[in-house]
Formats: sequence, C-alpha cells, structure tokens
Amino acid sequence: MDNFINAVKAGFVSHAYIFLGSDEVGCAKAKIFAQTVNCENPELAPCGFCKNCRKISNGTHPDFMEISAEGASIKIDQVRTLIQILAGMPMEAAIRVCIVREAHKMTPEAQNALLKTLEEPSSRSTVVLVTDNLKLLLPTIVSRCQVMDFGSGKDGIDVSFDTRKMLSQIMLRAMKDPDFEPGTSSAQVAGLDEECERLLGFLASMYRDILVVKTKSSAQLINDDLADIIGQCAERICTKSAAKMLEKILYQTVVAKSKGNQNLIWYNVFRDFQEVVRW
Repeated sequence: MDNFINAVKAGFVSHAYIFLGSDEVGCAKAKIFAQTVNCENPELAPCGFCKNCRKISNGTHPDFMEISAEGASIKIDQVRTLIQILAGMPMEAAIRVCIVREAHKMTPEAQNALLKTLEEPSSRSTVVLVTDNLKLLLPTIVSRCQVMDFGSGKDGIDVSFDTRKMLSQIMLRAMKDPDFEPGTSSAQVAGLDEECERLLGFLASMYRDILVVKTKSSAQLINDDLADIIGQCAERICTKSAAKMLEKILYQTVVAKSKGNQNLIWYNVFRDFQEVVRW
C-alpha cells in the first residue's frame, strides 16, 4: 500500500482502479486513497485531521460515495445514477472518488453501462471497483482499470527492470516456442532474490496491459517500457484467454501468500503461459 500511496502523492492517479481483495480491506484502502488525493496537507497526506480527511473518514463528504448490491446484484439504475454523478464537477474535493463495493455483483447490463464512462473518463473523478472475484468482471472493464492486488499485499511496482524484462521474455517465449520447458524457467525464477508475490503482481499487470491492447482501450499501459513484448503477446491470444490467464496468476498469488512451493507455483504459471495460446 505504501508504494501505491507514494505513487498517488507523486501525481500518478488513474481514473479507474480495481482493488482486489476482501470487501472490507478494499473499501478501507479506497478510503485512504480518497483521503490522500484530497488531503489539505499534501506533505502529510493522508493527514487524517484536515476537513476533507475527517469528512471522508466519517462518510459525510459530498464527493466520496459508495454503491453496493441491492439484494443479490448491483443494478443498472444504480450504475446510471453513479454515471450522472461522475459526469459532474466535484463540490468540495479535488477529485471525486466513487467506490463500487463487491463490483463482481454488477449485472452485465450495469457493467456495460459503466464501460462507456471508463472509456471517456472525467479528469476530476476516480472509480474504485472492489472485488475478490475478477473473473466475473468483463475483460473490457478490467483492461480500463489499474489492478491493485491488496489480497496479497504486493503491488509489483518495485520489481527491477531487468527482472521485469526477463519475466516478460519468458512469457513471450512460452507462447512462441513449442519446445519451451516450464521446469527450467521455473527453477530460474524461483532462485531469484525477489518476493514471489511481487513478481506475480508484475505478471498480473502485464496481462492487464495485454487486455488494454486486445480491447483497443485508450487506457495507459502500466508497463509502457515493455510495450513491444506486450504487443507480441497480444497478437497470440484472444481477449477471453488473456482474462483467464490474469485470473490464474492471481490464484497463484494466493498460493504464494500461503507459502506454497515456489518451484511448483512458477511451473504452473509458465505451463499456463504455454497453454494460453490454445484456450
């Protein structure tokens, strides 16, 4: 979370996020995000004691809102109301923050309605989708959001360029080379002096970027310095397969969090990289 907040304080604020994790944790993180971007004491953000921070904490800020399921689902009328609010200017805040709790409960109609807003975002509003079930969101929704995995506690931001390049090259080679051997690469990566969860977070961001390319989204690539590899990978798989692979990486992140065998985790990931072209 610290890396994410530091990036936000440096001005790197997306128009849309997916906070992956439990509803309670995701909403708590979203509240901290809203306080950070609207804190009246930027050098201390979130200070917790300025007017904006206190109002957001108390749930009384007019530019901080949440929607949640009415009954079993989040319905299209709820999302239409949200869209109308997002289209207007904030009343008090620098950036209006709207949270969709358990976003995977949005009906397909509601998700499609939200999609247009994500494609043409307001510069003064940010949507945070909180979910623990990414596969129930449309791939086009995922591709237009920055995915933050708070279930694992690792965000992949601090992975070195050399390591990121090596992993992305393995990813591409697994798709291209029929003689690719997952075991060799898994032993190589498991031996790195890097946290497994953080590396998986980076790979999740790569597949999010592949979805951006596949859906022709105007969203910015997280890994724009690896755009060539992302483009080559995107040519070899369909959108549905990319979304499925992202879900598999996030599952392996859960396994890593429970201290699963790293060699086996990486073997499964790289085997799936090999298989994804046939899904």
